[in-house]
Amino acid sequence: MKKIVLILTAWLMLIMICCTGNERKPNVVIIYTDDHNFEHIGVYGGNVLTPSIDRIANGGARFNRFYVSSPVCTPSRYSVITGRYAVRSKVLQKRQPTDQPAFIRWNTFLSKEEKTSAHLFKEAGYATGMVGKYHLGGEFGHIGGDERYDDPAVRDTIYAIYRKWQQHVKDVAGFDYVESLYGNNMHIIGIPKSMQYHNMEWITKGALEFIDQHKDNPFFLYMATTLPHVPGPLESLKANPRVTAAGMLDEPVSGVQASRESVFERTRAAGIPDENAPMTWLDDGIGAVLERLEEYGLMENTIIVFASDHQSPRAKMTCYEDGANAPGAIMWKGKIKAGQVHDALVTNVDIVPTILDLAGIEPPEDYEIDGRSWVPLLNETKSSLHESLYLEVVYQRAIVTKDWKYIAVRFPDRVNEEITPENRMEFTIEGERGKDRYHNETNFPGYYDDDQLYCLADDKGEQNNLAYDPEYSDKLEEMKLLLKAYAKDLPFAFGEFK
Repeated sequence: MKKIVLILTAWLMLIMICCTGNERKPNVVIIYTDDHNFEHIGVYGGNVLTPSIDRIANGGARFNRFYVSSPVCTPSRYSVITGRYAVRSKVLQKRQPTDQPAFIRWNTFLSKEEKTSAHLFKEAGYATGMVGKYHLGGEFGHIGGDERYDDPAVRDTIYAIYRKWQQHVKDVAGFDYVESLYGNNMHIIGIPKSMQYHNMEWITKGALEFIDQHKDNPFFLYMATTLPHVPGPLESLKANPRVTAAGMLDEPVSGVQASRESVFERTRAAGIPDENAPMTWLDDGIGAVLERLEEYGLMENTIIVFASDHQSPRAKMTCYEDGANAPGAIMWKGKIKAGQVHDALVTNVDIVPTILDLAGIEPPEDYEIDGRSWVPLLNETKSSLHESLYLEVVYQRAIVTKDWKYIAVRFPDRVNEEITPENRMEFTIEGERGKDRYHNETNFPGYYDDDQLYCLADDKGEQNNLAYDPEYSDKLEEMKLLLKAYAKDLPFAFGEFK
């Protein structure tokens, strides 16, 4: 009998080992929206109908202080798929002198010299896919204007440009599957002006087809929506549903998400103004992805991250709260405790180390990551991860702590040679004469100050710059030392900080 028990025990242990070894790795879906504000998401208090985004935020952990390290499209996207500050872009380092402050805007491109999270997941045996907005480099032709989209020559040119964008993203960013792609903002990607409208259904279709193709194996999907960025979301919702970045479809995409007509029916019934209806259109596409995961029984084995690339238009392309502090959430049904709401500081460069950690993937030693995994927050073993965060955009750099924000503006020598105390207010934070392109000088009284210190606990709107108040000189020096510590490890000089 004892021998039989020993044999059975051995077999059970063998079965457990085999089952553990063959356990499927979790899928990962990152949903990155474009210029998406807190007031455009229901769970954050917006007067909108967004049940699917709310489901993600309520089904796991929602962050009130999620920051994007660079609050404008391109550098934000660089950081979310690499886990690195945008200033580390190899392209940026080749194109700008490193002994001067880096100018960070729509120029922090990816190159074949550096890996992304897509490369890491591919190396771990994952299928990798991207749909939606790329905006990380490349330019393959331009049509624009009012050319007739039904002209055969124009149609062929649009598709040829689109195919070049697809191949570029595969070659550089590391995704195997690239469909429903917008290589850049719509006025850049090579389609006539008459076609420059959002098509959420087309993006959703690309995402669903990727899941369909890879439902039986682990996959990593990066779904970067074009909504709710310009062109006008409401105008797009009412526009021709056949327009896409690849050309005019023969028939509109149908059956992948709720109809456009039903968007207005539901929002109006809920008393929501038409101008907010596109948020439901966007949400319907996200909902379709959740439904497809459920249909295949994959919800409990899929990590879903939702975030916006920054807020807009107030404070866009600045380090102020209304640009850098954006919506963010993560859900993994049955694994991440639902209903968590965190006020801890987190950032978009944390997303890559978090999903790698949850998926059990160890990055190579030479893969540089600036963020930290959220796992200690998610399993509630820690109440905070970061004592401070670093932000960077144009010629602004900032440090955020629990209660304080320090912003520094430092220009390169060529700009400093033009600036005098008398004309300082003629120069934007981009180092150019004129008005801020998003009118931020009208929103923030300290906009033209080279040093800014705000007590966020009392002044979240950043209206009272304390940097020149002697009472706060010690706090100012403390924050400057934090910025100096970050700058020491980064590739470009920045005034007296490096």
